[in-house]
Amino acid sequence: MGFDAVVWFPICAGLTLVGLVAAFLAFRRRGAASGLRLIGWAVLPMAVYLTGMVRLLWTVGAEVVRWISRFAFSPTVWIGLALFGVAAIAFPVAAAMRRREARQAGAAGGGETAGRARAGGRDAEGKRPPKAVGKGSKETDPLEGMEEIEDILRRRGIT
Repeated sequence: MGFDAVVWFPICAGLTLVGLVAAFLAFRRRGAASGLRLIGWAVLPMAVYLTGMVRLLWTVGAEVVRWISRFAFSPTVWIGLALFGVAAIAFPVAAAMRRREARQAGAAGGGETAGRARAGGRDAEGKRPPKAVGKGSKETDPLEGMEEIEDILRRRGIT
């Protein structure tokens, strides 16, 4: 019988027994649903003990408490949090400033193509330039260039 069994078995068994008594009382006073729910909670301590998870849960709980206590009382952690805050503010502000500078450079005549490239393809008024109509564009006529084929078909008498 190891240390875990000597220490944790009475604790888990006691919690289970107290929970079962509370479940019995809840069953009599508040009905079957309340009693059944408390039975579910009551058997958890013994389930944890019998599956060997007591040491795992104790270790995880102790480490979480240690991390929180170091987190709350460490000045270096608070300085680190402040730096995270500065970064969280600096990134969106810098992005907004870049967008504003690009708009101003385009409006000030800093080169129309350069201004459009920085402003997301828009001109000084914020409008997109018209797309060029050419090969591969959706605005081209699908029958363009078919005149030669129509001429051949007419000569052969097919149309």
